[in-house]
Amino acid sequence: MHLLQFASPCAALVIYSLSGGCAPSWLTEKRAEAIKQVAAPSVVVAKQRDHPAEESLALVNGDVFDQVWVIIRDTHPDPTINQGDWNDTRLQFRDRAVAANSTDELREVLRDMLDTLAESHFAIIPNSVSGSTEAVGGWSGITYQVIDDEAIVTRVAPKSPAAAAGVRTGWRAISAEGDSLTEVIKPFGSPRTSLERLARDRAIEAFMGGRPGMSPVYLFVDPAGDEHTINIILEDLPGEAVTFGNLPPFPAEIEHHWLSDEAISALECDPTKTGRVGYLRFGIWMTALSAAIDDALTTFRTADAIVLDLRGNPGGLGLMATGVAGHFLAETSSLGTMRGRDMKIDFRTNPRSVDRAGNLIGVFSGPLAILIDGHTASTSEIFAAGLLDLHRAQPFGRTSAGAALPATTHNLRNGDVLLHAIGDFKTPSGQLVEGVGVAQQIGTPPTRTDYSASPDPELRDALKWIAHERLPTTAP
Repeated sequence: MHLLQFASPCAALVIYSLSGGCAPSWLTEKRAEAIKQVAAPSVVVAKQRDHPAEESLALVNGDVFDQVWVIIRDTHPDPTINQGDWNDTRLQFRDRAVAANSTDELREVLRDMLDTLAESHFAIIPNSVSGSTEAVGGWSGITYQVIDDEAIVTRVAPKSPAAAAGVRTGWRAISAEGDSLTEVIKPFGSPRTSLERLARDRAIEAFMGGRPGMSPVYLFVDPAGDEHTINIILEDLPGEAVTFGNLPPFPAEIEHHWLSDEAISALECDPTKTGRVGYLRFGIWMTALSAAIDDALTTFRTADAIVLDLRGNPGGLGLMATGVAGHFLAETSSLGTMRGRDMKIDFRTNPRSVDRAGNLIGVFSGPLAILIDGHTASTSEIFAAGLLDLHRAQPFGRTSAGAALPATTHNLRNGDVLLHAIGDFKTPSGQLVEGVGVAQQIGTPPTRTDYSASPDPELRDALKWIAHERLPTTAP
């Protein structure tokens, strides 16, 4: 068992677990062969555990079902779960589990049982995913978000393979190597939980992905209805690779700079009104990035405003949020409280008024904008929701993942992995993040039209808010 303080990185990789059987559709014979040709020899895939010949499938199924049921009974943050409903759930689903004719069928039964909890961070991760380096692993630089049941390109990373190939935001993804993306999106229907929504997005990424070195052919349609056939050469993930529990490596990347007058003007904003804006983006909350994050925010003490870009950040080590928040809060405050059966953690911040050399620098008191999207999860949501609750920051972008519960993983007897929550979280005012997410409060989240018209609508809206916040006020 490995404790993940905020395990959205785990949820972020459940690209098959809730896909309704659609995930294998991207592995056409042609693409599967291409993966074999460029796959790194170091890739290790978890093997299905062997069982004695005399053990029947029914016996193994029953053991796995009991294992899942007992773990949740004993670790769910609500101790009253054992008083009725969960016992009834065992009676409702165990016979189906025992009668399952395959591991896939057993997983479906277990997922149906987990659905009765109506919470995210409860999932069965197949052993082939939990033990591999990643389902596909190649990086294009594209972020897809589902808008009106269509996969829309909402971000193209600068200097990425997709940027070099000419992909534009606002385009709708149609197919990869001739395989229709509709076959991935359709089985999800209207996602039942935030985890399922996140799983759908990751399934799309897997479908549109491949191994580093592959060069799939994609079909996109722009808002005018024109088709674009694009060939993208996939690369390795940027940044240093870090591990998180028994999950595949994540890229630990960070970027910070001052926004130029040209960049601000390109987003239809006036740099004389926004002032000097510092921009910071990092890909995951891990200690490997702590020093670099602190140094960047120390540099930005002279800024008129700061933009913190958490788009696509799946979370990580929860307590890091308290340290980063301390750069923006002059007094000790709480971002919220996490509770479990045997724990209570108050995410209290401390002012970061000195730099790492011990020099007094004070905290940053100017406008703070946080960029979010549907892939912003876990610790990133705790950070954004807490500062929003304290009236210290404003979020801009599409509603975040709503997957903020502390969770842990257990290896199951058949080689699969159970992801399950062991606590809950509420902001200081009692607001839930789980299943709700963090939403833009000022204006409306970007639409497909916004992504087509602007190179970065989230940043555009953040800069407009910053300019408004810095307007001189007249005393009554």
